[in-house]
Amino acid sequence: MKSKFIIRICFICIGIVAATFMVLKLTVWKDTPDAYLYDGPKRGTKTYNGPNINNLQGKDYEAVPVETIQVKRRNIEIFLVNNCTLESEKQVEVLAETSGIVQNILVEEGDHVRSGMPLAKLDEEEVLLALREAKLKKENAERVYRSSLDNFKENIISKEEFEEKKFQLEIATVELERKQMEYEYTTIKSPIDGIIVERNIEEGYDIEKGRMVFKIADFDPILARIYIPEKDVNKVVEGQMARVVYEFLTGIEFTGRVKMVSPVVDPESGTVKVTIEINDQSGGALKPGMFVSVFTIVGQHQNALLIPKKALILEAEADEVFVVREFIVLSISSDKIKKLAMGDSVVCEQRSTINEESRKGLSLSGKVVDISGNHENGAIYNITIEATDILSRNINKEFEKVSFYNDRGDLLLSKNNVNFHVKSRAFKTKITPGFKEGNYVEILTGLKESDRVITVGQDDVGHGADVVIINEEKEAGETAVLGAP
Repeated sequence: MKSKFIIRICFICIGIVAATFMVLKLTVWKDTPDAYLYDGPKRGTKTYNGPNINNLQGKDYEAVPVETIQVKRRNIEIFLVNNCTLESEKQVEVLAETSGIVQNILVEEGDHVRSGMPLAKLDEEEVLLALREAKLKKENAERVYRSSLDNFKENIISKEEFEEKKFQLEIATVELERKQMEYEYTTIKSPIDGIIVERNIEEGYDIEKGRMVFKIADFDPILARIYIPEKDVNKVVEGQMARVVYEFLTGIEFTGRVKMVSPVVDPESGTVKVTIEINDQSGGALKPGMFVSVFTIVGQHQNALLIPKKALILEAEADEVFVVREFIVLSISSDKIKKLAMGDSVVCEQRSTINEESRKGLSLSGKVVDISGNHENGAIYNITIEATDILSRNINKEFEKVSFYNDRGDLLLSKNNVNFHVKSRAFKTKITPGFKEGNYVEILTGLKESDRVITVGQDDVGHGADVVIINEEKEAGETAVLGAP
């Protein structure tokens, strides 16, 4: 009995819940659509009704602020990047060629010297005495030789005795020459043109023969020896240009040329040594020992289209950018609007109060890309045209005259005093990139010169969305330097 009673109570509760649901459905929920099934236009949006050749149909959201840059043609260079320490072409150690006490030092580190220029002077007192002694010995040997020659001619002495006197004269002559050289060696001279990079003596030092006293380097030219991978050997040949950059000399770039390419590959590293001769025209700013970056130019492209890498749309399936196009939206009231079609030509003449010549310069031409009705006033039509070079023109908000022509050049409609406004829209555009390196991308197809691409704000932009340009980036220079892929 209790089980039947519980079952009856359950059926009664279910009935009450079902009745309550039906009452709410017929009263409170009667006019409320299912939100998750709603697919109609949002309140306050406007749908373009006319035909569309540029995918302009959509909802009129608030314009998205973006930054753009204008696509320009510039020269680019493809290069290999290496780092190395600079070296001088010539560097010699000056050795003392005789022993003695340093009397005078004539140069300091950093001084420019010429070949044969005195660098230091040793005490010469003892050397001069030895030189004088050698001269006296030679003079005596000469006197003895002349006397022996006369006696030999008169057969007073034998030939062997004469030859002995002659030999002693030769020994005295050689000894004099040696003492003369030792005297000259008391003046230490530079063997090459260059710069004193190291001095290892002080006045009063007692130095021995063979001691290194100075180190001299020839900085003209200065060399960069780099090592490139074996796979890139065929890209580098003698005479190719290179650019050299030193981190702490900002704004300065040095040029160089490949002087020699080693004919062998290092089996351990798999690299080839390349010697680059650098032309330092900055008055000696580059010095041996500096750590520099070397960009060996292995190719050049003239008049290439370039955009910043940041203009590329991230996580896109293909290589794409947003291109900003400028449109003029004309407000026209006319019953002849039905004559117009997509693609018709439009000539807009700007009102001018200066002269006839300047008036011609304010004429804009374009194509009809959209025709739509104004929801607020059915008699007003918005005709969107795509014109060129809008941003660079100083245009007002009214055209003096607007004329429409078909593809045969026939006049379809002409209106005076036409109000308008300019609208910018962003469109996804597929591109074919070339070299990608550094901050730039070479564009092979998909863009043309003077196109404006979005560099900041792409994440908030959709295809065909209204945008407002808040900043137009400027070019950094005439030549972009790119790396080899």
